[in-house]
Amino acid sequence: MAIYYVWSGAAGTGTGASWANAFTTLTTAFATEAAGDTLFVAHDHAESSATALTLTSSGTVANPTKVVCVDRAGTVPPVSADRRATGQVATTGNVGITFAGNAHYDGVIFIAGNSTGTASINTVGTSTWTRFDNCSLRCGSTGASSVIAAGSTGGYVEFNNTTVSFAATSQGVRVLSQLKWRNTPSALLGTIPTNLLVPFANFGGDVECIGVDFSAAGSGKTLVGATATSEATRFRLIDCKLNASVTKSAVPTAPGGHEVDFIRSGATGVNYTVHRHRMSGLLVEELTVVRTGGASDGTTLIAWRVDTTADCTYSVPFECPPIARWNDTDGSPVTATVEGIWGGGAVPLDNEIWLEVEYLSDNSSPMGGFVNDGAANLLSTPANQTSSSETWGGSTTKFKLAVTFTPQQAGWIYARVKCAKASSTFYIDPLVTLT
Repeated sequence: MAIYYVWSGAAGTGTGASWANAFTTLTTAFATEAAGDTLFVAHDHAESSATALTLTSSGTVANPTKVVCVDRAGTVPPVSADRRATGQVATTGNVGITFAGNAHYDGVIFIAGNSTGTASINTVGTSTWTRFDNCSLRCGSTGASSVIAAGSTGGYVEFNNTTVSFAATSQGVRVLSQLKWRNTPSALLGTIPTNLLVPFANFGGDVECIGVDFSAAGSGKTLVGATATSEATRFRLIDCKLNASVTKSAVPTAPGGHEVDFIRSGATGVNYTVHRHRMSGLLVEELTVVRTGGASDGTTLIAWRVDTTADCTYSVPFECPPIARWNDTDGSPVTATVEGIWGGGAVPLDNEIWLEVEYLSDNSSPMGGFVNDGAANLLSTPANQTSSSETWGGSTTKFKLAVTFTPQQAGWIYARVKCAKASSTFYIDPLVTLT
């Protein structure tokens, strides 16, 4: 595999063979490199283009091109200790930057535009992948439509310790394939968008952010926005730092549009926060209306508050996250129970809320079986769920959801509460007991 050098200040032959004879632009370097080659970008590289910049790598999925910013005064060829994060590639005016091919970038700052029009960054081509380590992607133009487009059809993009920056509140990250964003302190620079992560119209996608600091987005900002024509886009933000005043997500606009889950992400030191947003409802952690002896983090009692929307129905209920519990029983009946409370005036019906349990139902394979205490079908006559005498810290009508099943193997069971009564509030104790 060949190595080449890229430095805007080189005055030699431009072959890329050394710093003195380096390519002066990444575009020129990409015109020469082959799959698996490495392009070393000088720490003081400052490339600027007045025309649209497309960085097309020759890399393959299995053998990508590597682009690494290094100290030009360091070891030749560079080693790990020479890595830097200061080389810049920019466009001027209203033109953007597009990445194509399969490439792994480390330590390069990319800036699209410096005017008032649209200048976007498109991070990955169709059916390819692009990875950014220790990089920064910046929309420098103030045009309202400038975005960082994360992905393309069949594409995959990964940000590791990679920041983003914007120049107008209408900008943001638009998702149209798979995006993994990891391990990034102070991830948001420049002007903070009103809506940061937004599904791209008429595209699906999958976003997973783990260990990303979004705390620069505060009051008046929404981390996950909505698009009326989004298709099957999932957002999961796990162990992320947030601002206490930020809106986590806008209301999803369609049953098959986008889904949002925040897991153990928040602004304080607690580690039990949860936020699940669907078109049919919103679930968040609850610390006041809690069950005595119920779920806790070891110190604080916790419940789930579920607020269903007018679009919540028996056919498309709001589904709570699974409550996992290890089961040691094999071949004998087991009853799983989950407690709840609400202010509906009477015990809820079994077509308004119910418990579904997934268990190992086959002794020769890990085949999942399902059992529930809900209404059997659309034509069933609704029946009341069972009242409960448990002690809660608020609301009025206590109930319990219970199902009996016979597992054929020991193993994890998953209990899912499903809420189907529109425009209602339920409090669920996320603790399943087995008897």
